[in-house]
Amino acid sequence: MSDLHHERFDLSRFVLDYLAQQGSVVAPPAFATYEVLMPEEVAAELGVDDFLSLRFDAAAVAGDVDAAVVLSVNHPIVDKIAALVAQQPANAAGFINHVRLDKRGLVDLARKQFGLPNARADFVPKTQECSELHHYLQFNFKATILSEEKQEDAVSVTMDVQSGYAVAERAHLDLLALVEAEARFDGFPLAPPRWTRHSEPLAAETLQKLLVRAEAAARASLAPRLAALATRMEHHLALDLARINQYYDELAADLRSRQGRVDRIDAARRQEFDDKLAMIEAERRTKTADVSARYGLRIELELINTLLITQPKVTIPVNISNRTATIQRTVVWDPLMHRLEALVCDVCGQPSDSLQLCSGGHLAHDACLAPQCVDCKRIFCRCCADAIKSCVVCGRPVCRHSLISCSICGRGSCREHQGLCHAAEGQPAVVPVPTPKPPKKPSVEPPAVAPAKPPPSPVVRNKPAPLLGREATAPAEPVTIGVRIDVQIYEDKPMIVAFVMRSTKRVLAKRMIELTPQGLLVSCHCEKSNCAADGYYHRPVPPAVIDKQVGDMLLGLQKEYLVPGKKVHYLYVYSERDVQTRPVLVLPAVWRDPVRLTEAERGFSQL
Repeated sequence: MSDLHHERFDLSRFVLDYLAQQGSVVAPPAFATYEVLMPEEVAAELGVDDFLSLRFDAAAVAGDVDAAVVLSVNHPIVDKIAALVAQQPANAAGFINHVRLDKRGLVDLARKQFGLPNARADFVPKTQECSELHHYLQFNFKATILSEEKQEDAVSVTMDVQSGYAVAERAHLDLLALVEAEARFDGFPLAPPRWTRHSEPLAAETLQKLLVRAEAAARASLAPRLAALATRMEHHLALDLARINQYYDELAADLRSRQGRVDRIDAARRQEFDDKLAMIEAERRTKTADVSARYGLRIELELINTLLITQPKVTIPVNISNRTATIQRTVVWDPLMHRLEALVCDVCGQPSDSLQLCSGGHLAHDACLAPQCVDCKRIFCRCCADAIKSCVVCGRPVCRHSLISCSICGRGSCREHQGLCHAAEGQPAVVPVPTPKPPKKPSVEPPAVAPAKPPPSPVVRNKPAPLLGREATAPAEPVTIGVRIDVQIYEDKPMIVAFVMRSTKRVLAKRMIELTPQGLLVSCHCEKSNCAADGYYHRPVPPAVIDKQVGDMLLGLQKEYLVPGKKVHYLYVYSERDVQTRPVLVLPAVWRDPVRLTEAERGFSQL
């Protein structure tokens, strides 16, 4: 396309291409002369007859001078055509041509690349790799940020039409920019979109839904900038509110001082001061509302144009199955990036190389899963959350396959509390909540002058009465020994996920530590029928020692599965493709946010 950028402007091509695009018939009966038969509506818009004879040079030819209309850049017809073209969005199309499509063995490659802890990818009978046309649609928005001042910027989002998510990797976007004006491949079918029921990738319904996702991605890309702007605006708002309050406080204090000097028996005079004080407070509220509205922050997006990029890719369907569900997905080889495209989560629509197959037939991230059934251990995602019920006695999640319905009262319960659904005079039995033991103090000699330590962090169970008559204590010995622990630390959210590996690819246990508004929540999915660490809230400690508190929890997991310290790996996740490994645990700054920790401690106290 670089040749097109430097091409000299051709007036004849501009005018004739526009007329032909509008349905006109263009024929060159003589050299440098064109006869044009236009539709009536087009001729009416241009204010000319529907049949014209056009020339684009001033050279006179005998017999044609009177009949032909000589067009130049300043001609009224050219000006009208330019105005009509300017009203249309400048959409464009490009093609990725220089790719190799002779890739085979995609199913074996998918087994190696995709992390499916509870499922397996297999061949679909009588299928093989085939080449299909895929599309990327680049949306260019004008973003208007409205606050105390107006800011405008251009935001570009490239969406994968077949997968339905935004392409965020810079290297991929740079390669997609190398498009050509004409396609050099032919005969390939169009790949259907895999995130919507519409089979046509370029149908109006598909593109409308894709536009909604593109707007969400554009707003997400502006989030860091908006956060910094919101912080600055909050500071300015606080200063203005302080000035307003100081001004009206001084007025009110002066009125109260003058009112104090008025004789108590002069009721009319004192009432006059009370009315003035009420007017001052009303004016204060009005000024405060005006200032707060002025510092309000909102963003408006306006679609400017789009760029459709077409690229051939190699695909093959595969079966993904486990003991409870079997689904079919499409494995896509991207010859431009020389890799398999990641599978997409059916819940959030984002790509990932590590997904789980739920019993409802969906692929989902770990964070998009619903609570696991306590009886049959089936896994469900949020798309099929209606399949998860709760025991009326203990409140733990039980799937509809394992829920035991009582023939007397009709209530459902888990296997452990079967028969207790109407044991308390027709009502569900009240199972006593076990009292957890306080954590033991470390056996380290204190220094000569020991600093003040926070009290031992109490623990609150997230689920009422998990066990009947048993205390929630850690097991004395592990059920199985792990070979290593992979700890994933997320930079943008206060959450840590530790995977205890039984082998290279087999996950033995997954323990998640998350800072929530109710405290530090510990969730565990492991081989134990009732994990003593699952579902407890812990009181968070001050920011200076939050690293030690989380580190002690991970150390307990390490001792529980007898994993040596050198087999613990800390993976810092900055994005889907940016993961760094460090030898020690260092919590991101989001864990030491004083506001977040204060809210978590206050919420824990209310549990």
